[in-house]
Amino acid sequence: MGSLRRKTFYWPVWSFAVVFVLLSQRCHGSCSERELEKREEEANVVLTGTVEEILNMDPVHNTYSCKVRVWRYLKGKTMVNGEVLLDGGNKVMIGGFGDPHICDNQVATGDTRIFFVNLAPEYMWPSHKNELMLNSSLMRITLRNLEEVEHCVEGKNAFLTQHKL
Repeated sequence: MGSLRRKTFYWPVWSFAVVFVLLSQRCHGSCSERELEKREEEANVVLTGTVEEILNMDPVHNTYSCKVRVWRYLKGKTMVNGEVLLDGGNKVMIGGFGDPHICDNQVATGDTRIFFVNLAPEYMWPSHKNELMLNSSLMRITLRNLEEVEHCVEGKNAFLTQHKL
């Protein structure tokens, strides 16, 4: 009798575990990220920076903006003018965190990442005017990631330089 009770107890536990594993893989796999070359192409600005402050939480869309200290522009520095720059020119506001269409879209204060961004389109004004918007997943800062992004950016610049002659 004791072994029958034990089997009836374990059956729901194992069933739940199997369903949980299958669903978690399915949900995780449902977010497909574009190739790095495509992400770099679609972003007007690529920069490295550290999240200093989380602001403008939108409870309806579950999105938020962050004040980011910029360490380096890998692409598009000329796109970021005086109106976009904050606190003496070394910080920018980036919105779109929490966007469900972007796979890796969450940050915490102190996180340093590679950001693929575009200027906020006019239809998002006035609430996002002079703000950069996250365009694709964040990348962690590693030597390999930096080299891969730089290679994408430099590959485009070398092609343009060769064909302007």
